[in-house]
Amino acid sequence: MSAIASTTTTTTMSPVEAVSGQSTNAALASSLDAITCTSEQICVAAAGQDNSAPGGALVALSTDGGAHWATTPPLAEVTQLNAMACTTSTSCIAVGWNAVGNDQAGVLLQTFDGGHTWRIGPALPKGVGILHSVSCPTPTYCMVVGSSTDGTFGVALSTSTMGSQWRSLPLPLGQRALSLVTCTTSGDCIVEGIREATVGDLSSGEQLSILTTADGGSTWTQSASLVGGPIGAANFKGLACSTPMRCLLVGDATPGDGSPTGMIYASSDDGNTWASEPVVPDTTFLNAIACTGATDCVVVGGGIEARGGSDREILTTSDGGQTWLSRPVPAAVTQLAAVSCPTASDCVATGFGPSSSISGIQPVSAATSDGGAYWIAMQ
Repeated sequence: MSAIASTTTTTTMSPVEAVSGQSTNAALASSLDAITCTSEQICVAAAGQDNSAPGGALVALSTDGGAHWATTPPLAEVTQLNAMACTTSTSCIAVGWNAVGNDQAGVLLQTFDGGHTWRIGPALPKGVGILHSVSCPTPTYCMVVGSSTDGTFGVALSTSTMGSQWRSLPLPLGQRALSLVTCTTSGDCIVEGIREATVGDLSSGEQLSILTTADGGSTWTQSASLVGGPIGAANFKGLACSTPMRCLLVGDATPGDGSPTGMIYASSDDGNTWASEPVVPDTTFLNAIACTGATDCVVVGGGIEARGGSDREILTTSDGGQTWLSRPVPAAVTQLAAVSCPTASDCVATGFGPSSSISGIQPVSAATSDGGAYWIAMQ
């Protein structure tokens, strides 16, 4: 398969400061699609372009648990930011992409002052396109995954210097793209994506691929096929490990009738085998997961179906994902796209809710201080 060249491209951007003052969620240009909270009060988040006035992604900072946000201006050099991770209370990374002609060039933003100012990180290897996910299990180590600039093969990068330098990681032949990554140590990581159904035959179609590594990405092992679950094309959106051995994969499947069914898969052997877990009946879109400790996890979701109806979802578990409870979703929330839980009790989720505006939606945050049983919406 093709490989990313070790030669790097140079992209520069002056530091961009989050706008002073406190804006409500409703005043944001677009919904926040990624979030990481380093404490009950401090959260950083990111949004893509506002569809009504495209001009670049933005990064936001909240110092009151998601009620208000200070934002950067739209960043002309960044089309979309997909994921975030903080290695310390002050150092964070956001990853995404920027449109360059008909291709997409990977973009990585960094802050070293807790989200007040951001700048584009060091040059990435040539050929790096859309960056979908990032995981930072230690203060210095991170892994980022995505796809190539032309979208023909997967990409995995790692750093052991908190992002000052990045190296390309070899992937198995036929790996087309990577969408999710989670690492429990600087060596043990799990990634999810798609690969060629028959390696070397592009006409054979694609199939799910889950890879594990115990040496930081130098070598990979293909996980066994998923066991059980709903009928339909799988679309996984969240991956988290509650312990080094126990990991959860969440998403949804849409069969031919167009009605989504939420799904949760669990692995108890460090990602080598996966089995479907019972999900609350009538669960639909599941978009993100956050775990704190060995037992407590929160899953958020919801969205608008192809037929125009909307679905809202918040699930919690206190036994590592063996059983789940559906929690009441605030009326102001339609979809929650991201969630972060800095403690077992405190979580903040971001997404959008209904609005009387032309777009029909507005950004919204929701917070809980009791482990996810009760949520308050902040607009």
